[in-house]
This record gives sequence, structure tokens and C-alpha cells, in this order.
Amino acid sequence: MTGSQDAATGSFTSMTQPPPKLSGTIAAFTSAAAAGRVTLNAESAEAMASKLEAIADRAERRLTLFENLNRVALGSSEVAKTMERQDRAAAAGTPTSAKENLVLYVRSLREVAAAVRTCARSTVATDEANAATLNQKGVQPA
Repeated sequence: MTGSQDAATGSFTSMTQPPPKLSGTIAAFTSAAAAGRVTLNAESAEAMASKLEAIADRAERRLTLFENLNRVALGSSEVAKTMERQDRAAAAGTPTSAKENLVLYVRSLREVAAAVRTCARSTVATDEANAATLNQKGVQPA
């Protein structure tokens, strides 16, 4: 189920899964990484994965901000009551909430970080296998 825009309010609903284009891209990258079709050197891969994890950590810490939206009373006017309902809907943690979108964002970042690390492990394993083959044939490194 993907998100959509509400015609009456103009607001966007969130989704229980990343949008198909994003989830398809992540899945394709993860699959290619697992199959060893993506190569990255270990240092670059770890730097990239660490940055993705840091972004995910910062985003995850922001999840606590949604708790405040559930506690704040904005007043007794109709506008204030409408805004309060919208704030509570954003914080609810349901498939139509901003909180759920943030949870999906964090999950996606962590999946990509894991795939990047898989690429590096695959590259190292391939390099080690090639080195072993060359050593068996008596070829010395330059």
C-alpha cells in the first residue's frame, strides 16, 4: 500500500511500506549486493554505511518528538481543534501518520547500510579467493 494525497485537505497519507520505486530500488540493490554483483572496497563501504546509520539514528531520535504532538492542546477555537486533530493524526503511529513515514525511512536507511556492508564483504571474499588461486599457481603479488 502506498501513500496518497487527500483531495480535501491536501495532506499526504503515509504508507506501511516504502513507495514501490524506493522499495524496489532497495530490494534490487540488496539482491545485487547479496549476489556479489556490487563491489566496494571495505573502507569506503564502511564509511558509507556508517553515515547511513548515523542518519538513521538521528531520524530515530526524532520519533520521540511525535509524543509531544499528542500532549499539546492548542486552544478551544475550531481552527485550534482542527490543528490539534491533525497533529494527533501525524503522531499516531498508524499507516496514515507522519510517524510511520519516519519509521519507514529509518528502516530503509538501515537496509541500505546493511546492503553496503554486504557488498564490501563480497568484494573482500572475492579478492581473497582470487589471491588464493593466484598463490596456488605460484603467481606472486607485484
